[in-house]
Amino acid sequence: MKAIITLAVSAVLMSHSLLASEPITLIEPSSQSVLFFKKQVSGSSSLGIALKGLLDRYPHRTTEFVSIALIAYPDKYKEIITASVTAQPMFVDEIIMVANDYKVASATEIVQLAINAEPSYAGAATSAACKYNPEQFEEIIRTAVNAQPDSADQIAQKLVNAYPSKTMEILITTVKEVPFVGKYILDALLATVTDDDIKSENMIIMSIEKLANYPEAIERLVEIAEQRNIESDKIRLSAIRGGLSEQAIVAVINEHYPQLESPAQN
Repeated sequence: MKAIITLAVSAVLMSHSLLASEPITLIEPSSQSVLFFKKQVSGSSSLGIALKGLLDRYPHRTTEFVSIALIAYPDKYKEIITASVTAQPMFVDEIIMVANDYKVASATEIVQLAINAEPSYAGAATSAACKYNPEQFEEIIRTAVNAQPDSADQIAQKLVNAYPSKTMEILITTVKEVPFVGKYILDALLATVTDDDIKSENMIIMSIEKLANYPEAIERLVEIAEQRNIESDKIRLSAIRGGLSEQAIVAVINEHYPQLESPAQN
C-alpha cells in the first residue's frame, strides 16, 4: 500500500497541467517515477495487476501511469494497453493517445487491443484512434469493425458524430467489411440526417451505387427509399451505375414498390 502511495506521489513530478493543455505532447516520466513503478511491479504477481491496481485507485492519473508503464516496459505494451482499458475504459481516448505518442505499435494494433479489452467502448476507441491517426482512417475502421462486428453499427454512428464530413466513407467502409450487419449500419447512419430530406435522399442514392453488390444493404436501402418517397427510377439508375444488373435491381424495386408491379404484370 505504501509503495502505491509513494508511486502516486512521485508521479506528480510529471506536469499534469501541461498534459491537460497539450494532450498530444506528453512529458517524459522522471527516472524516479519509472523506478518506483518497477518496484511496484516486482512486488506484484504481474505487470497488468500492478497497473490496474494503480488505475483503480487513481483514475485521474491514468495518462501519467500509462506513460510510466510504457517507458518502463515498452515490450509489454499489449499487456499495458489491455490492463489500462479494462481498468479505466472511460479514459480510452487518453490511453490510445499515450500509446500512439510513444509509437509502441501501429494504430490498427492499438485500437484492436483497446476494443478487445473493452468491447462496449469500441466506438470511443475507434474515434480516438482516428483522431490521432487521420491518415489511417479507413484502415482503423476496417480493423475496428472486424474486431467487434456486432458493434459495427455503434462504431459507425460514433464516427459519423465525430466526423460528419466523412459519413459516406464511414458507411461504405463499414458495410464492405461486415455486410451481414449492413442494414443496421444504414439505419444508424440515416438516423443522423433525419432532419434533412435532401441530404438523406442523396445519401441513400449514393449508397445504392457504392453498395450495389451487397444484397442485404441494397434490400434495406430500397425499402428505406420507398418509405421516404424517393423515385424508383433514381434507385434503378444508381444501382446500375454501381454494377448491378437492371433485372436484379428491378426485382428488388418491385418487391418494395408494390405499385410498380401492376404495369409489369399487364
